[in-house]
Amino acid sequence: MQIKPIIALAALAITFSNSIFSQVGIGTTTPDPSAELDVTSTSKGFLLPRMTTTQRNAIGSPASGLVIYNTTTSKAEVNVGSPVTPNWQATSLPTGTSGQTLRHDGTNWVANSTIFNNGTNVGIGTTSPLSNLDIQGSLGYKINTITAATTLNQTHNVVLCNTGPYTVTLPAASSNTGKVYYIKNISSTNVIITLNGNASETIDGSTLYLLDLYKHAIRIICDGSNWHVLEESGTPLNSSSFTYSNCDGSNMAIVDVLNPVTGKIWMDRNLGASRVATSATDVSSYGEFYQWGRLKDGHQCLNSSTTATLSSTDVPINANFITINSGDLDWRSPQNNSLWQGVNGTNNPCPNGYRIPTEVELNAEMASWSSQNASGAFSSTLKLPMAGARDRSLGVLIDLGVAGNYWSSTTTTASTSSRYLYFNSSSSYMNGSGRAVGRSIRCLKN
Repeated sequence: MQIKPIIALAALAITFSNSIFSQVGIGTTTPDPSAELDVTSTSKGFLLPRMTTTQRNAIGSPASGLVIYNTTTSKAEVNVGSPVTPNWQATSLPTGTSGQTLRHDGTNWVANSTIFNNGTNVGIGTTSPLSNLDIQGSLGYKINTITAATTLNQTHNVVLCNTGPYTVTLPAASSNTGKVYYIKNISSTNVIITLNGNASETIDGSTLYLLDLYKHAIRIICDGSNWHVLEESGTPLNSSSFTYSNCDGSNMAIVDVLNPVTGKIWMDRNLGASRVATSATDVSSYGEFYQWGRLKDGHQCLNSSTTATLSSTDVPINANFITINSGDLDWRSPQNNSLWQGVNGTNNPCPNGYRIPTEVELNAEMASWSSQNASGAFSSTLKLPMAGARDRSLGVLIDLGVAGNYWSSTTTTASTSSRYLYFNSSSSYMNGSGRAVGRSIRCLKN
């Protein structure tokens, strides 16, 4: 019996069995503990299986992580997909020139991007950027058009505000350092968009900023605490602001008429009217309805919204018609009796060189009429129509075609109401009224 061959065969089997469950070292007797296969050499490399793209794609159910060398692309590739859906990706970066930025073309990473980085500056469309960011080409901005109250965020850049009035609230300054917004009012009617700082944050010193009328726009930037105006197109509303735009979008026509009896020169139509009255009930000659002492800010338009919140400033923060049914019956609290006083008076709504007439001046005009009623008012030099008024408690139009109501700049002795000219088909006289009523204006040349 041959014992030695049997013993040798058993020893070989034991050795083979151990090799199946132990680490393997090639070129080393002490493979690294973390490696199942440790190939060690200082003169030779590890050669991956080499094949073309066609041959690679013919591999049946390639395991995730399978590595080959693609002789078609001259790159080592690894399957980062699954056996069912292989996704072969190159394990090395493409070659390129200094400063090129990688981009993915849908299949591979390539180095033919238009973005360059020289280690200090980044260029788009240029390989020699001269600034931290140098763009040689067109620049596009994200545009949002809003039609209602909105709080801006990181999705906004250029903001077009249409169909106001409403408030646009800025985001918290503390988390928006360096953020820039370009905000433009594109409403074609006489409305105001109010920009509201977040909490107590200010916009160039004010928590509220008004974009008045059509095409008023600003670009603002955040410093981490407040917002600052970088540039502005148009003029924000203040106590001396004036616009030649009527509520219907037309431009104001300024034509003078002289009353030879009083010697006074007036505008030939009501403020905001599209034409001179053709009759005492000519709707196109009625014009706009102003609350006493207010600017031409949009509240005078027939379609302006209403609010019951009184204003604490001469220029309210919005273009709403302010309603009230108690107290001093004034849209402003506290009252300001110095509004509308003279051609340079605060909130004068008339064109440059014109002003609101006093009670004495309206009385003199009324005395020159052929009759002290609506017929005499229309047949006079001023051709005053019966435009009616806008109710102070509900904001609705009243007395259209029934009576004429024209504000003067004069306040009552008690200084809680203001004087106005009233006439109807049977009479005419001066009277006092709460200042929240919307009435017609006929401007007098200074």
